[in-house]
Amino acid sequence: MNFNVCYKNNMQKINVYKNKQHSMNGSVLLVDDDEAILGLLSEYLALEDFEVVGCGTNGLEGVNLYAQYKPNFVIMDIGMPNYDGVYGLEHIKKINPDSIVIILTGNNDKLITQKIIQLKATKILEKPYPVEKLVSILKSFNNPLEIHAV
Repeated sequence: MNFNVCYKNNMQKINVYKNKQHSMNGSVLLVDDDEAILGLLSEYLALEDFEVVGCGTNGLEGVNLYAQYKPNFVIMDIGMPNYDGVYGLEHIKKINPDSIVIILTGNNDKLITQKIIQLKATKILEKPYPVEKLVSILKSFNNPLEIHAV
């Protein structure tokens, strides 16, 4: 089985063998300037049957990739060089006000947090955030009746 995984701002195919029947949980766009986080998240999400459609390293790349792929989910950092996650969130919401954008942030600035809330981020999670819980949150959007302790 082939999956896209983000490394060094490029999508690479890796082979992942799975014993269970394949079922996709949705498409995901990852936006973070930390390549280690992009690699970790893309590998883990692939193993959990999510399709990683793209990886960006700033808000502008995130917006362009969102417009191109229209993923089910966006996972985005706030603190990035040049075009930050606030820029990305604002412009993705202009493309699709109903987009599911999960913000991962280590930023404690209350003004930025208020801006993120004002722009209607779907969820704001503090870094570091356990990837298993992030996957549970994503899966809960596919099955709203399922209750996840997050």
